[in-house]
Amino acid sequence: MSQLDKILAAYRSATQYPALISARILDCSKASVNVHSVWVQRVLERQAKTRFRQTVFSDYKTYTLTSPPTDITNELISAYSKSTKYFCVVREIESEKEIKQYLEVWADCSLVKNYDLSALDVHGKIYADAEFGTLEWSPDETKIVYIAEKKVPKSEPFYKQKPKASADKDDLDNSDTVPGKEYVWSQDWGEQLVGKITPVLVVCDIKTDTIDVLSNIPNDVNPAAATWTPDGKGVVAIGYTITPRKLGLIYCTNRPSHVFSLSLSGQYNVLSSNSEQLSVKTPRFNLNGTKLVWLERLVGGPHHSCFKLMSCNWSTKEITTVVDFDNKILQVNHEQLPFYGLYNQGIPSRSWLNDDKTIVLSTPQGGSIHTFAIDTESKEIHYLPITKPFHECVSVLDVCNDVMVCYKSSLNKPGQLFAIKILSTFEAYDFSNISINEISPSYSLPNSENFVVEHGYTLYNKPTTIFYGPKNSNCPLIIWPHGGPHVSSLDSFIADAAFFVQIGFALLFVNYRGSTGLGKDYVESLLGNIGDADVKDVYYAVQSNPMWSNRKLVLYGGSHGGFLVTHLSGQYPVSTISVDNT
Repeated sequence: MSQLDKILAAYRSATQYPALISARILDCSKASVNVHSVWVQRVLERQAKTRFRQTVFSDYKTYTLTSPPTDITNELISAYSKSTKYFCVVREIESEKEIKQYLEVWADCSLVKNYDLSALDVHGKIYADAEFGTLEWSPDETKIVYIAEKKVPKSEPFYKQKPKASADKDDLDNSDTVPGKEYVWSQDWGEQLVGKITPVLVVCDIKTDTIDVLSNIPNDVNPAAATWTPDGKGVVAIGYTITPRKLGLIYCTNRPSHVFSLSLSGQYNVLSSNSEQLSVKTPRFNLNGTKLVWLERLVGGPHHSCFKLMSCNWSTKEITTVVDFDNKILQVNHEQLPFYGLYNQGIPSRSWLNDDKTIVLSTPQGGSIHTFAIDTESKEIHYLPITKPFHECVSVLDVCNDVMVCYKSSLNKPGQLFAIKILSTFEAYDFSNISINEISPSYSLPNSENFVVEHGYTLYNKPTTIFYGPKNSNCPLIIWPHGGPHVSSLDSFIADAAFFVQIGFALLFVNYRGSTGLGKDYVESLLGNIGDADVKDVYYAVQSNPMWSNRKLVLYGGSHGGFLVTHLSGQYPVSTISVDNT
């Protein structure tokens, strides 16, 4: 086999594993659980990705696939009703060189409703992105709320000629057509949200077959991430302020926004505090609808930073802080574990335990993602020992009846889905005693036993470096600073990283000053020091270990990481090869 063939085979091997998009518990008990999951996988021969859905049954010992993987690449977004009786899907179909959207409702093993949204022409395209995307059933399972682009008047050239026979008819049919506006520029939401200009809240009533755009949202507010109120008479959502201008939302949690409620009759109320300019994320009600929680931080500053967890008494509208910005020390099995704050940009739609006061969240901590149970009344934070602290990444996706579905992966092991039972004794949860059960295949990289992942407290006595590579080898080392800069390198599966290791490289990830998951002060220390503090941190991390510095080095990075490797090669010229993948 030629060298090129070996490299191609290594890339195919590293990219063959599916990655999880979402998972939901369909039903569960103390004896079993049924889980629906959606995955994405690369298809190299088609130079594309395919999405598929599957369902598994587990008795907490073994699992069985109850439905074969089914391709759902043309599904945009989907949602189950609370009882799982109904399932709705927004599907995109190419028809006569036009991409049309349909809202489907499934029940009793058949399609019971199909709305041609393009033909109905109530609004524009439905949003399915992580910032605005919403698709949720009302508590009584008769309505669906979603977010779509506002319908705009059609436009045509001033001098467009029409057939004489249809001129009079067109005057009536096209009364809302505006001439000469077809090239007018409208401000959208920027990177990865291009073309999303004016989102609106839409409600589809499957009993009356009506689709209505909710009114009375102020003109300077764009709605996002909506959820139904407990009585089903309105919604709660995020409102982004668009004046004086729209600034990009991707990677940026510092944009002005608030939590609001809107009744179906049009009553609009701001729920979050007006005393400071805030940025908020992901409002979520507890099981009985007595509490509303959301993530909150101040506007401005770094693109992304530490959040507070806020709780609103739905009856009195009193707001309290559950988790603040400050770092904490947790006691885990008689050992101390630092808690650096919340950096997750969302909360699962179902995240409450049965006591209705404990919420389960996952957040970056150092170079890992940890999962915590947070008591919203006592404000106690409990680490869930699904994996060793500051090793691997574990993210909770769904919680039902004290059972969690979590996704775990590491640089040296592709992702796997687990069902985890939270055990209780004498009406109290024992968070140190949990039952962990795999519900998807366990994949392993070729020769994975020959590679090691090591987390290091290299900078500022914090878990700031991750080394991944062959054991006892002096192979070339790729220095890979992350982009952002206000994100973090994580010990989670990255196909490109696995590929590099398979072809003979080692990798070093450095969470320099400005990275998230290590404290609010650590994030903000980079402000005013970009190109200096971050560059020095990466350099000193490499120099701190002769096993890293005394070998051939490769600099590799994209976006802000590309900026850093360029600075490193200029400020500290050594025997390096500089590669920028921006």
